[in-house]
Amino acid sequence: MKENTKILGFANGNQTSYKLKFDNIEETVVSTVSGKALFDFLWIDGDMLRTIFTDIVIAYGGGSTEQAIKKSTAYVDKNSYLTVYIASFIDYLANGSNEFTTFLGSDFTAPKKGSEKYFDKFLNTMLDSIEQKKAEIKFYLDKVIKDKKGSLPQRFTKHREESKLFNFDFASYFDAGDDVIVYPLETIDDVIRFDIMLMLVNKIKFKPCKCCGEYFIPRGRINSEYCERIMPGETKPCSEIGALKTFDIVHKDDAIHKAYITAYRRMDSRQRAKLITKEEFKEFGKNARAERKKCYNGEITLEQFQTWLDDFR
Repeated sequence: MKENTKILGFANGNQTSYKLKFDNIEETVVSTVSGKALFDFLWIDGDMLRTIFTDIVIAYGGGSTEQAIKKSTAYVDKNSYLTVYIASFIDYLANGSNEFTTFLGSDFTAPKKGSEKYFDKFLNTMLDSIEQKKAEIKFYLDKVIKDKKGSLPQRFTKHREESKLFNFDFASYFDAGDDVIVYPLETIDDVIRFDIMLMLVNKIKFKPCKCCGEYFIPRGRINSEYCERIMPGETKPCSEIGALKTFDIVHKDDAIHKAYITAYRRMDSRQRAKLITKEEFKEFGKNARAERKKCYNGEITLEQFQTWLDDFR
Protein backbone atom coordinates (compact mmCIF):
# COMPACT_ATOMS: atom_id res chain seq x y z
CA MET A 1 0.00 0.00 0.00
CA LYS A 2 1.33 3.45 -0.90
CA GLU A 3 2.37 5.56 2.07
CA ASN A 4 0.62 8.61 0.60
CA THR A 5 -2.70 6.82 -0.02
CA LYS A 6 -5.45 9.36 0.68
CA ILE A 7 -8.50 7.10 0.87
CA LEU A 8 -8.71 3.69 2.52
CA GLY A 9 -11.81 1.56 2.13
CA PHE A 10 -12.87 -0.63 5.05
CA ALA A 11 -15.32 -3.51 4.99
CA ASN A 12 -16.81 -4.57 8.29
CA GLY A 13 -20.08 -6.49 8.30
CA ASN A 14 -22.62 -4.72 6.06
CA GLN A 15 -20.88 -1.36 6.52
CA THR A 16 -18.71 0.45 3.98
CA SER A 17 -16.27 2.87 5.59
CA TYR A 18 -13.73 5.30 4.18
CA LYS A 19 -10.76 6.69 6.08
CA LEU A 20 -9.70 10.03 4.57
CA LYS A 21 -6.06 11.01 5.09
CA PHE A 22 -5.59 14.34 3.34
CA ASP A 23 -2.74 16.68 4.25
CA ASN A 24 -4.78 19.71 5.24
CA ILE A 25 -7.78 17.97 6.77
CA GLU A 26 -8.06 16.13 10.06
CA GLU A 27 -8.18 12.37 9.49
CA THR A 28 -11.84 11.43 9.08
CA VAL A 29 -13.78 8.16 8.88
CA VAL A 30 -17.24 8.07 7.26
CA SER A 31 -19.44 4.97 7.26
CA THR A 32 -22.83 3.78 6.07
CA VAL A 33 -24.67 0.61 5.04
CA SER A 34 -23.05 -0.66 1.84
CA GLY A 35 -24.69 0.91 -1.21
CA LYS A 36 -26.82 3.44 0.70
CA ALA A 37 -24.39 6.36 0.34
CA LEU A 38 -24.15 5.76 -3.41
CA PHE A 39 -27.93 5.80 -3.88
CA ASP A 40 -28.27 8.91 -1.71
CA PHE A 41 -25.51 10.64 -3.68
CA LEU A 42 -27.32 9.92 -6.95
CA TRP A 43 -30.33 11.69 -5.47
CA ILE A 44 -28.46 14.92 -4.64
CA ASP A 45 -29.53 17.64 -7.09
CA GLY A 46 -26.88 19.08 -9.42
CA ASP A 47 -27.76 22.64 -8.38
CA MET A 48 -27.17 21.69 -4.76
CA LEU A 49 -23.73 20.30 -5.63
CA ARG A 50 -22.90 23.50 -7.49
CA THR A 51 -23.89 25.58 -4.45
CA ILE A 52 -21.79 23.45 -2.11
CA PHE A 53 -18.60 23.58 -4.17
CA THR A 54 -19.07 27.23 -5.13
CA ASP A 55 -19.35 28.13 -1.44
CA ILE A 56 -16.11 26.24 -0.76
CA VAL A 57 -14.29 28.00 -3.62
CA ILE A 58 -15.48 31.42 -2.42
CA ALA A 59 -14.44 30.64 1.15
CA TYR A 60 -11.01 29.50 -0.01
CA GLY A 61 -10.53 32.51 -2.29
CA GLY A 62 -11.59 34.96 0.40
CA GLY A 63 -9.57 33.47 3.21
CA SER A 64 -7.62 30.27 3.46
CA THR A 65 -7.78 26.50 3.57
CA GLU A 66 -9.13 26.79 7.11
CA GLN A 67 -12.02 28.94 5.84
CA ALA A 68 -12.81 26.40 3.13
CA ILE A 69 -12.81 23.58 5.70
CA LYS A 70 -15.02 25.62 8.02
CA LYS A 71 -17.47 26.27 5.18
CA SER A 72 -17.62 22.59 4.32
CA THR A 73 -18.57 21.43 7.82
CA ALA A 74 -22.28 21.94 7.07
CA TYR A 75 -22.04 19.36 4.29
CA VAL A 76 -19.44 16.87 5.52
CA ASP A 77 -20.83 13.60 6.93
CA LYS A 78 -24.24 14.12 5.28
CA ASN A 79 -23.14 11.60 2.66
CA SER A 80 -19.96 9.52 2.35
CA TYR A 81 -19.45 10.29 -1.34
CA LEU A 82 -20.04 13.99 -0.84
CA THR A 83 -17.54 13.98 2.05
CA VAL A 84 -14.93 12.20 -0.09
CA TYR A 85 -15.42 14.68 -2.93
CA ILE A 86 -15.23 17.69 -0.60
CA ALA A 87 -12.10 16.46 1.18
CA SER A 88 -10.38 15.71 -2.13
CA PHE A 89 -11.41 19.09 -3.54
CA ILE A 90 -10.12 21.10 -0.57
CA ASP A 91 -6.89 19.13 -0.67
CA TYR A 92 -6.57 20.08 -4.34
CA LEU A 93 -7.24 23.77 -3.59
CA ALA A 94 -4.56 23.73 -0.89
CA ASN A 95 -1.87 21.74 -2.66
CA GLY A 96 -2.59 22.33 -6.34
CA SER A 97 -1.44 18.79 -7.09
CA ASN A 98 -2.72 16.50 -9.82
CA GLU A 99 -4.00 13.96 -7.31
CA PHE A 100 -7.55 15.33 -7.40
CA THR A 101 -7.76 15.19 -11.20
CA THR A 102 -6.52 11.60 -10.95
CA PHE A 103 -9.18 10.91 -8.30
CA LEU A 104 -11.93 12.09 -10.67
CA GLY A 105 -10.96 9.40 -13.18
CA SER A 106 -9.43 8.96 -16.59
CA ASP A 107 -12.41 10.59 -18.33
CA PHE A 108 -11.79 13.90 -16.49
CA THR A 109 -9.66 16.61 -18.10
CA ALA A 110 -8.89 19.66 -15.97
CA PRO A 111 -8.63 23.13 -17.58
CA LYS A 112 -5.16 24.66 -17.92
CA LYS A 113 -3.90 26.08 -14.64
CA GLY A 114 -3.56 29.85 -14.57
CA SER A 115 -6.09 30.34 -17.36
CA GLU A 116 -8.75 33.06 -17.06
CA LYS A 117 -11.52 32.14 -14.60
CA TYR A 118 -9.70 28.90 -13.89
CA PHE A 119 -11.74 27.97 -10.79
CA ASP A 120 -15.03 28.59 -12.62
CA LYS A 121 -13.90 26.38 -15.48
CA PHE A 122 -12.60 23.71 -13.12
CA LEU A 123 -15.85 23.73 -11.12
CA ASN A 124 -17.98 23.40 -14.27
CA THR A 125 -15.82 20.56 -15.57
CA MET A 126 -15.91 18.77 -12.23
CA LEU A 127 -19.70 19.08 -11.90
CA ASP A 128 -20.15 17.83 -15.47
CA SER A 129 -17.94 14.87 -14.58
CA ILE A 130 -20.06 14.09 -11.51
CA GLU A 131 -23.30 14.26 -13.49
CA GLN A 132 -21.87 12.00 -16.19
CA LYS A 133 -20.79 9.53 -13.52
CA LYS A 134 -24.23 9.60 -11.92
CA ALA A 135 -25.89 9.06 -15.31
CA GLU A 136 -23.65 6.07 -16.03
CA ILE A 137 -24.44 4.52 -12.65
CA LYS A 138 -28.20 5.04 -13.09
CA PHE A 139 -28.13 3.60 -16.60
CA TYR A 140 -26.33 0.49 -15.40
CA LEU A 141 -28.50 0.01 -12.32
CA ASP A 142 -31.59 0.30 -14.53
CA LYS A 143 -30.23 -2.57 -16.60
CA VAL A 144 -29.58 -4.69 -13.52
CA ILE A 145 -32.90 -3.99 -11.77
CA LYS A 146 -34.99 -4.69 -14.91
CA ASP A 147 -33.32 -8.05 -15.43
CA LYS A 148 -35.38 -10.41 -13.28
CA LYS A 149 -33.34 -13.55 -13.98
CA GLY A 150 -30.87 -14.69 -11.35
CA SER A 151 -29.62 -13.21 -8.10
CA LEU A 152 -28.42 -9.64 -7.80
CA PRO A 153 -24.71 -10.65 -8.05
CA GLN A 154 -25.49 -12.78 -11.10
CA ARG A 155 -27.28 -9.88 -12.79
CA PHE A 156 -24.37 -7.51 -12.04
CA THR A 157 -21.97 -10.06 -13.55
CA LYS A 158 -24.20 -10.54 -16.60
CA HIS A 159 -24.28 -6.83 -17.45
CA ARG A 160 -20.84 -5.74 -16.23
CA GLU A 161 -19.27 -5.51 -19.68
CA GLU A 162 -21.82 -2.83 -20.59
CA SER A 163 -20.00 -0.43 -18.25
CA LYS A 164 -16.27 0.04 -17.63
CA LEU A 165 -17.18 1.32 -14.19
CA PHE A 166 -18.85 -1.95 -13.19
CA ASN A 167 -16.71 -4.38 -15.18
CA PHE A 168 -15.32 -6.25 -12.19
CA ASP A 169 -15.41 -9.72 -10.69
CA PHE A 170 -16.38 -9.00 -7.10
CA ALA A 171 -15.81 -12.62 -6.01
CA SER A 172 -12.08 -12.29 -6.70
CA TYR A 173 -11.77 -9.22 -4.47
CA PHE A 174 -13.44 -10.29 -1.27
CA ASP A 175 -13.48 -13.09 1.20
CA ALA A 176 -16.80 -12.64 2.99
CA GLY A 177 -15.40 -14.55 5.94
CA ASP A 178 -12.87 -11.85 6.80
CA ASP A 179 -13.82 -9.61 9.72
CA VAL A 180 -12.25 -6.48 8.25
CA ILE A 181 -11.01 -5.82 4.72
CA VAL A 182 -8.92 -2.77 3.86
CA TYR A 183 -8.28 -1.45 0.34
CA PRO A 184 -6.45 1.65 -0.94
CA LEU A 185 -8.78 3.63 -3.22
CA GLU A 186 -7.19 6.02 -5.70
CA THR A 187 -10.12 7.15 -7.87
CA ILE A 188 -13.85 7.78 -7.47
CA ASP A 189 -14.38 4.71 -9.65
CA ASP A 190 -12.48 2.65 -7.04
CA VAL A 191 -14.70 4.09 -4.29
CA ILE A 192 -17.89 3.19 -6.21
CA ARG A 193 -16.72 -0.31 -7.07
CA PHE A 194 -15.70 -0.98 -3.48
CA ASP A 195 -19.12 0.06 -2.19
CA ILE A 196 -21.06 -1.90 -4.81
CA MET A 197 -18.98 -5.03 -4.30
CA LEU A 198 -19.65 -4.91 -0.58
CA MET A 199 -23.35 -4.45 -1.28
CA LEU A 200 -23.29 -7.62 -3.37
CA VAL A 201 -21.27 -9.59 -0.82
CA ASN A 202 -23.73 -8.61 1.91
CA LYS A 203 -26.73 -9.38 -0.33
CA ILE A 204 -28.26 -5.96 0.26
CA LYS A 205 -31.43 -5.36 -1.76
CA PHE A 206 -32.31 -2.09 -3.46
CA LYS A 207 -35.26 -0.77 -5.47
CA PRO A 208 -36.61 2.46 -7.00
CA CYS A 209 -38.84 4.60 -4.76
CA LYS A 210 -42.40 4.69 -6.12
CA CYS A 211 -42.63 8.39 -5.27
CA CYS A 212 -39.37 10.07 -6.37
CA GLY A 213 -38.18 7.24 -8.66
CA GLU A 214 -34.66 7.14 -7.18
CA TYR A 215 -33.01 3.95 -5.89
CA PHE A 216 -32.93 3.24 -2.17
CA ILE A 217 -32.27 0.42 0.28
CA PRO A 218 -35.44 -0.42 2.24
CA ARG A 219 -35.03 0.10 5.95
CA GLY A 220 -37.09 -2.09 8.25
CA ARG A 221 -39.66 -3.81 6.04
CA ILE A 222 -38.04 -5.19 2.88
CA ASN A 223 -41.31 -4.54 0.99
CA SER A 224 -41.19 -0.79 1.69
CA GLU A 225 -42.12 1.09 -1.49
CA TYR A 226 -40.96 4.58 -0.51
CA CYS A 227 -37.62 6.07 0.59
CA GLU A 228 -37.01 8.38 3.56
CA ARG A 229 -35.71 11.32 1.48
CA ILE A 230 -37.48 14.67 1.21
CA MET A 231 -37.93 15.77 -2.40
CA PRO A 232 -37.30 19.41 -3.39
CA GLY A 233 -40.44 21.44 -2.75
CA GLU A 234 -41.78 18.98 -0.18
CA THR A 235 -41.69 19.14 3.61
CA LYS A 236 -42.23 15.44 4.31
CA PRO A 237 -40.33 12.34 3.12
CA CYS A 238 -41.54 10.10 0.33
CA SER A 239 -42.48 7.48 2.94
CA GLU A 240 -45.16 9.85 4.27
CA ILE A 241 -46.45 11.42 1.05
CA GLY A 242 -45.79 8.61 -1.43
CA ALA A 243 -48.97 6.62 -0.87
CA LEU A 244 -51.14 9.74 -1.19
CA LYS A 245 -49.35 10.87 -4.36
CA THR A 246 -49.66 7.41 -5.90
CA PHE A 247 -53.36 7.36 -5.00
CA ASP A 248 -53.80 10.80 -6.59
CA ILE A 249 -52.13 9.63 -9.82
CA VAL A 250 -54.25 6.48 -10.00
CA HIS A 251 -57.41 8.53 -9.36
CA LYS A 252 -56.51 11.62 -11.41
CA ASP A 253 -59.64 11.19 -13.58
CA ASP A 254 -61.80 10.11 -10.65
CA ALA A 255 -64.47 12.80 -9.99
CA ILE A 256 -65.39 11.32 -6.61
CA HIS A 257 -61.78 11.39 -5.43
CA LYS A 258 -61.28 14.92 -6.79
CA ALA A 259 -64.28 16.15 -4.80
CA TYR A 260 -63.01 14.43 -1.66
CA ILE A 261 -59.39 15.61 -1.90
CA THR A 262 -60.41 19.23 -2.65
CA ALA A 263 -62.61 19.31 0.45
CA TYR A 264 -59.97 17.51 2.54
CA ARG A 265 -57.29 20.07 1.64
CA ARG A 266 -59.70 22.93 2.30
CA MET A 267 -60.46 21.60 5.78
CA ASP A 268 -56.75 20.93 6.41
CA SER A 269 -56.03 24.59 5.63
CA ARG A 270 -58.78 25.67 8.04
CA GLN A 271 -57.30 23.45 10.74
CA ARG A 272 -53.81 24.93 10.18
CA ALA A 273 -55.33 28.42 10.42
CA LYS A 274 -56.95 27.33 13.72
CA LEU A 275 -60.46 27.95 12.38
CA ILE A 276 -61.34 24.42 13.41
CA THR A 277 -59.70 22.09 15.94
CA LYS A 278 -57.59 19.02 15.14
CA GLU A 279 -60.39 16.87 16.58
CA GLU A 280 -62.95 18.50 14.27
CA PHE A 281 -60.64 17.96 11.28
CA LYS A 282 -60.10 14.33 12.24
CA GLU A 283 -63.84 13.80 12.61
CA PHE A 284 -64.45 15.40 9.21
CA GLY A 285 -61.91 13.08 7.58
CA LYS A 286 -63.51 10.01 9.13
CA ASN A 287 -67.02 11.00 8.01
CA ALA A 288 -65.85 12.14 4.55
CA ARG A 289 -64.25 8.76 3.87
CA ALA A 290 -67.47 7.03 4.89
CA GLU A 291 -69.51 9.25 2.54
CA ARG A 292 -66.97 8.69 -0.24
CA LYS A 293 -67.38 4.94 0.18
CA LYS A 294 -71.15 5.32 -0.14
CA CYS A 295 -70.64 7.26 -3.37
CA TYR A 296 -68.33 4.60 -4.81
CA ASN A 297 -70.91 1.94 -3.86
CA GLY A 298 -73.72 3.85 -5.60
CA GLU A 299 -75.63 4.53 -2.38
CA ILE A 300 -75.48 8.31 -3.02
CA THR A 301 -74.82 10.32 -6.20
CA LEU A 302 -71.76 12.46 -6.86
CA GLU A 303 -73.97 15.55 -6.53
CA GLN A 304 -75.19 14.40 -3.12
CA PHE A 305 -71.60 13.71 -2.03
CA GLN A 306 -70.52 17.16 -3.24
CA THR A 307 -73.41 18.80 -1.37
CA TRP A 308 -72.40 16.97 1.81
CA LEU A 309 -68.80 18.19 1.41
CA ASP A 310 -69.91 21.77 0.69
CA ASP A 311 -71.76 21.91 4.01
CA PHE A 312 -68.33 22.01 5.70
CA ARG A 313 -67.10 25.21 4.01
